[in-house]
Amino acid sequence: MQNDRFVLDANVFLEYIFDRELQENAKQILQDAILKKIQLLVPSLLLDEITEVLSGNLDNLEAVKNHLKYIEKLAKQGVLQIIVPNTEVRMKAIEIARTGNAKSGYPDLTDSLYHALAILNDAVFITNDLKHIRKVKKFSHIKELSKYENISEKP
Repeated sequence: MQNDRFVLDANVFLEYIFDRELQENAKQILQDAILKKIQLLVPSLLLDEITEVLSGNLDNLEAVKNHLKYIEKLAKQGVLQIIVPNTEVRMKAIEIARTGNAKSGYPDLTDSLYHALAILNDAVFITNDLKHIRKVKKFSHIKELSKYENISEKP
């Protein structure tokens, strides 16, 4: 597993956009990617998830547009690689999503798509979804957003 390739959950961007508790962690990840210290991958569904949250939480349509344009800009600059999940990723996601049980619950398929993309690209899935992390820790390739370390501070 490479320590310089990450798949970001939509909630990482939402921490940044909505100035939440882990905004600095999210900013650091983006800064490291802009400085080409790390690679960022996301499934194409990230755009849909972020659009849905923004449309339901921001009244200012210009702000919604600006946030979406910023993500597009990151992709055009090569900071963020947007990937349409193929069958291999989807099948791995189904495997992950079926690992839960009735008592603790099953991993969400959407989160599992992000996680599968990370596994199959030898990357680390960064998320703020602690429930998902608890349910799928046997697959590894996953880390809490709060545990992201500044790459530039490493020796």
